[in-house]
Amino acid sequence: MTEPDKPAGSDIEFVECDDCHALPDEAHSRVFVGRKVISHTEDCVTYTIEMINGEDGARRVREQDTWAKRNFPPAHERLRAAADALSDRDTAAAPFVAALLQLAEVQAATTGFVVLKEWVDILDEHFPPEHPEPKPH
Repeated sequence: MTEPDKPAGSDIEFVECDDCHALPDEAHSRVFVGRKVISHTEDCVTYTIEMINGEDGARRVREQDTWAKRNFPPAHERLRAAADALSDRDTAAAPFVAALLQLAEVQAATTGFVVLKEWVDILDEHFPPEHPEPKPH
């Protein structure tokens, strides 16, 4: 197998498909898997299976996302009700409950991912560090 020219310092590996044995310097479909590039012919069974699996995975992610968006609000309400009941009885748990509720609210307001900076901001608010480090701008 001949490998196409790679940029200097590149650790990309060109791999021959075990099924169709396509070479990377030929005009075939390519699949990127991490730092590997696998070339395929258009009629390669492995390539077809990979495409079907990819489409099925994308469909499942859309279904899971739809389910999560539908079920998060009632789950969040159950959390809030449990937190209200707990915070009335246990003042030691109050910062934990407040941080958890705030994290859940931030999560609900995002597209599905709370960045690490927001986690630190919320945790620092409820559990202030002894020696805070200045935040970069």
